[in-house]
This record gives sequence, structure tokens and C-alpha cells, in this order.
Amino acid sequence: MKRGVRWYLVGSFMLVALSGCARMWFAEREPWRREAEAACLQSGAVKEGPAVTIVNAIDGPGVCGADYPLRVSTLGAAAVPGFADEVVRPPGAIQGARPPSPSYPNYLPLPSSPPPAASPGGSAGAPLSLAPPGLLQSSAGDRGYTGSSYPQPPATRAAAEAIPLGRPASPGLAVAPATLTPPATLACPLVSTLDRFISEHVQPAAVRWFGQPVVEIKQISAYSCRGMNGDPRASISEHAFGNALDIAAFTFADGHRITVKDGWHGAPEEQGFLHDVQGAACEMFTTVLAPGSNEYHYDHIHVDLMRRASGRVICQPAAMSGEAAAARAGGRYGWRPGAAAVTGSIDAVRR
Repeated sequence: MKRGVRWYLVGSFMLVALSGCARMWFAEREPWRREAEAACLQSGAVKEGPAVTIVNAIDGPGVCGADYPLRVSTLGAAAVPGFADEVVRPPGAIQGARPPSPSYPNYLPLPSSPPPAASPGGSAGAPLSLAPPGLLQSSAGDRGYTGSSYPQPPATRAAAEAIPLGRPASPGLAVAPATLTPPATLACPLVSTLDRFISEHVQPAAVRWFGQPVVEIKQISAYSCRGMNGDPRASISEHAFGNALDIAAFTFADGHRITVKDGWHGAPEEQGFLHDVQGAACEMFTTVLAPGSNEYHYDHIHVDLMRRASGRVICQPAAMSGEAAAARAGGRYGWRPGAAAVTGSIDAVRR
């Protein structure tokens, strides 16, 4: 009898394990992923060059992979146009791209100069949204944030950003793309969003808090064929499609480095910078997991563009403004709102 129970338990465990593996090894990659990659490249939102190259398609194992993966060594190109993956374009003009699969008969050649697409709720020629179809962006409530009141209303956010912090930025400060270390293999839609995220939010936050730009971003996971949190029994991770990036550290122009692991609970200006970064990420990505979200994200900020039928967006832990985070940490370090934050002198402000 005991032997029968034991074999039953073993068999049940094996079935659970195999069900998880089946999602990874035997499922088919959703067609929209290929279409979104092709459309992104065709739109010109991400351009090939020394720092961004199309590499060979990744076909598995199993459902894992990407049809037009990019090898990326910098992020944050200036004047990056958005890409709307609601508009599917064929990959015919993509250099080095594989020909369309016979299973996709609807691909047709594009005109040489396609008209500009209109953003959702906007007019032709307006900045395009990278949000998956059906994802509302009007407010935190509309976007389905988990336990978060962020983003703040534009007027509140503008007022907070007007508060002077750190050293004044040098006049005419030019912000170049930041080096991504090590180079990452990612899908085009994520690269497009990351470029805008770094240019429009991370660099302004760096200059606001430290008076200088970020020159290097350390990542610890890009494309990786695995389940969520590295669990083979879990649902497939967006990392398995190059649709996620884990950011672990930022290095500034003067060599000062902030890690997510230490800075999240570090000096006020470090916390302020990282919380501003996380809050901005919650406006641009569909999943953002930072320290405090769970035990697996204690040392990095995970961002991805997962599509959910509900349109729900996950932002954990609940985002707060950098000002609020720094003020909360102020008692421990003798910092107060409006106090200068000087890169390279973090220890000097601690009490």
C-alpha cells in the first residue's frame, strides 16, 4: 500500500513537471511575436549599426526564440521614434531577414515610403505608442497597476521634476547612448522601448540627481530560454523571447556606480534615482519587478513587454516618486528634500 502511494506521488510530481515543460518545449511561439519584430524593424524605430545588429534567428529549443533577434551593445539613442506594434508590417525590406514562412500568407510588399501611422488617440505623424493592443495609458487605474498610485498626474510630476537636486548639469550637456554590459540579445520592440526609456527618463533622472549622465548599464539577463524566475515548471518567461531585460547597475560619467541591490536601500539620492527609474519604467513597460516585489528580484529591475489579454500592467513594488523615496531615507542619512546630491560624495551626506 505504501509503495502504491509513493508511486502515485512520484507520478503526480512527474505530471506537474511535464506540464510545465510542455509549455516550454511543445507549445508554438505566438505569431504576433514574429509580426511585432518584423514591424518594428520595418518601421525604422531601431536601426542597424555598430551597436545594433540583426543576428541569426533563434529557433528554440521548444517555444523559445526570436525570428529577428538583435545584438545590442548601447541603449538610449537620441531622438528615438516610437514604434506601434498594433500596425503589422511585413519584413520584406529587412536586410538579412529570413523570407516569410509559408504559414504567413498575408504578408504583402509595402510601398517604398509608407505613410506615417497615427498613434492611438492621436493624429498622423504624432509619436507612436509601443503599448500592446488594448493597453490603456490614460491613468494608473486604466493601466491596471498592481497596488500603485503611480504615475502621478502630469502637473504633479512636472512640479516634482522642477525641484533642483544635485549638481547643476553642465550647459549644453550632451548625453550619448549608454553602453550595455554585457551586450544583450533582445527583440526589436523591447529595444525600441528601452531606447526611449533610457533617453527620456533614465538620463534626465541621472542629471537631476547627480548632475551627469549614465554611461554604462549592467544587465544580468536578456534572452534566456527558461520559465519565470528560472523555474522550469513555471509559465514561460518573456526572457525566452528576448522580450525582457534585467538591469542590475548604472555607472555615471565620473565612474560612480549604483547597483540596484545596494542603492535601493542606499543613500537618499541613490534611492531617489532608482525609484524615479522604476516609476518611469512602470509607464512604459507591461511588467516591472524591482527589489521588494519578490525574493527573485532583490538585485535588479526586471522590465518586459508581456501581453496580457486583460491589458493588466504589473508594477511591483508600488512605485513612488524619487523625492518621496529620498525623503523617507533622509532620517537615516541626514538628508532633507532639496538637499544637494553629489556623485562621488555619497558617504559625505551620511550621518
